[in-house]
Amino acid sequence: MRIAHVAKYFSGSGGIESYTRSIATAALKAGHDVHVICASETKNYSESVENGIKVTRLPEIASMMNAPITQRLFSSLENLKPDVVHLHMPNPWAEMNVFLYKLLRPQTKLIVTYHSDVIAYNPLMRLFTALRYAYLIPAMNILCNRVIATSSNYVRGSVVLTLSGKKVVVVPLGVDTKKYCPGKIKSGAFTFLFVGRLIPYKGLENLIKACGIVKGSGKKFLLYIVGSGKLRAALGKTAAGIGVKDRVVFLGSVPDQKLPSMYKKCDVFVLPSVYKSEAFGLAQLEAMSSGKPVISTAIRGSGVPFVNKNGVTGIVVRPRDEIALANAMMLLMDNKKLRTRLGLNARKRASSLFDEKKVSKRIIGIYQR
Repeated sequence: MRIAHVAKYFSGSGGIESYTRSIATAALKAGHDVHVICASETKNYSESVENGIKVTRLPEIASMMNAPITQRLFSSLENLKPDVVHLHMPNPWAEMNVFLYKLLRPQTKLIVTYHSDVIAYNPLMRLFTALRYAYLIPAMNILCNRVIATSSNYVRGSVVLTLSGKKVVVVPLGVDTKKYCPGKIKSGAFTFLFVGRLIPYKGLENLIKACGIVKGSGKKFLLYIVGSGKLRAALGKTAAGIGVKDRVVFLGSVPDQKLPSMYKKCDVFVLPSVYKSEAFGLAQLEAMSSGKPVISTAIRGSGVPFVNKNGVTGIVVRPRDEIALANAMMLLMDNKKLRTRLGLNARKRASSLFDEKKVSKRIIGIYQR
C-alpha cells in the first residue's frame, strides 16, 4: 500500500510527531510505501527521504488555530495518489484539504487519529471552534473509514468523538520500551523532571510554586525542566520571585537521543498539566517505560490519568492544586519503598499496554481492513 501521513510537522520529539514517526517506520518495515506531507518550518518546499520515509514539506504561509496553512497540500495528494491517507488532527487547513480529496477520490481509505480537541481559550477561538465543528462532525461521520482515539477517557470527554459513534476505535500512543528502559544515573540531589513545551496548558507555574512549598519544608532537591517555549522568561521570573531559582534548572531543548538519559537521571517525573489540550501525555509514558513513578493531574476528559494510574504507577492530583502537588512530591521523596513499587508497576504497564510495536501493528491492521 501507499500510505500518506498528513501532519502539522515531522521534526523534533513532540508527541504527535513521535507517534507519526513510529507508525510510519513500522509500516515501512512491513513493506509499504510510506510518505509524510507536512509544513516546512523553514517556509521552503522540500522533498527528502528520512530513514526510508519520503517526506514532503510544504511552504507555510499563515496559521489557523495554532496549525499551519500551507501551499500545495491538495496537489501533493493528487500527485501521490495514496491508497491510505492518515490524517493527524487537530489541523484545520489540512482537514479541509483532505476531506475535499476524499470527496473527489472516494476509493482512498481515510484514517484519522484524533489527538485532541482544540481548546477555546477566548471568544474568538470559541467562534472558530463552533464553525469548525459545523463541517468537522458531518465530514468525520461520512468520509472517514476509521477515527482513532488515544483513550476511552478522551472519547467520553470529546463532543466530536462522541458524535463520531461507530467510526471510533481506541488505540493508545506507544513508546519504544527498548529505548526508554529502566536504569539509574546518579545525579547527587533528589531530582524531579519535566519534559515538554513551556506553554500555558502544561501547568509549569503551578509546579514551580509547589517547589517553593517543598523548599520551605527544608528538603533538598532539583527540578530539571527540559523543553522550550514562550513562557521561558516568565517561568524564570516566577522561580526567582518565590526563591527557588537555585532549585529549578531550565535545560532548554534536549536532542531526542539524549532524552533516555534524562529519565534515568531523575527520581520522579512530574506532568502538572491543567487543560484537556494535554490529551495523553506521551512524556509521562516515556518516564513510566523508564521505570520512574509519575506525578500527574486528573484533567477531566483527558487520557492523562488513564496512562498514569493513581496509587499504581504514580500519584494523580487535582490540576492547579499546588499544595497537593507539593505533598505528592514530598511523599515520594520520603518513601523510597513506595517510589520503587510505583516505578516497577510503571514499567510493567508501559510494556504491556503501550509498547509501540503492538500499537503500530494494530494501526497497520486498521489500514488493511
